[in-house]
Amino acid sequence: MATRFLSDTPYAGIEREMQRIPKFNPRASGMAVSHFEYSAKDCDCRFCIHRTKNNKCGKVQGCMYLQERLVAGCVTFGELLRVLATEVAVSPFAERLSRLSKCSHSRFFITGHRERFESVWDKNIPIPNKEAICAALYLLSADTFLWGKSVSFIQQDSIRFKEIKIHGVDLNGYVLFHTAKDLYQGTNHISISELIDSELVGDITFELIVTAFLIRRYGHNVLNAERMK
Repeated sequence: MATRFLSDTPYAGIEREMQRIPKFNPRASGMAVSHFEYSAKDCDCRFCIHRTKNNKCGKVQGCMYLQERLVAGCVTFGELLRVLATEVAVSPFAERLSRLSKCSHSRFFITGHRERFESVWDKNIPIPNKEAICAALYLLSADTFLWGKSVSFIQQDSIRFKEIKIHGVDLNGYVLFHTAKDLYQGTNHISISELIDSELVGDITFELIVTAFLIRRYGHNVLNAERMK
């Protein structure tokens, strides 16, 4: 076992990272995400080692420090949408994302949505699978009727989807519920082809779902991302 000298100091996390075997991913993880606090100064793209002579990003696959920049508040919502469009690479989906990027409101644009969400979400409580819970709560709290059906089965560290009865919800509520369940459980009830269909998934529902996708991947800091400038 590696000797630790900074265990009781603010630098304990840095010491653990420095002692990790190079190119050895943490257990049970997909994308490794650092939870250190970053400032805008720390993430200034002008000082990036991948910057070209023309002050453009030299990374072909996009910014490898996107997560850190998001934590520091240096990423716009539009940039996150562009990354998602590139990764999905389905033209109709990308076109719908492009229209979405022109919206100017916040992540909570439905009356009462923020209040319902914040009544059960505390970003400071350490819980497993935090991004999945946050994304699911964001969707469940967006619809007043769906929230009434769900709130009794929500705990700080879990959502008891099996006990939620959604009889009576409209089509939008149905799509929100099953997408929330997919993001929470890792299932796949709602497909990309269904999201592309504007008659099945309206613009408001589509925007909520896309935001939830980004929360699931990058965490609750997505809710604070600025609009595209």
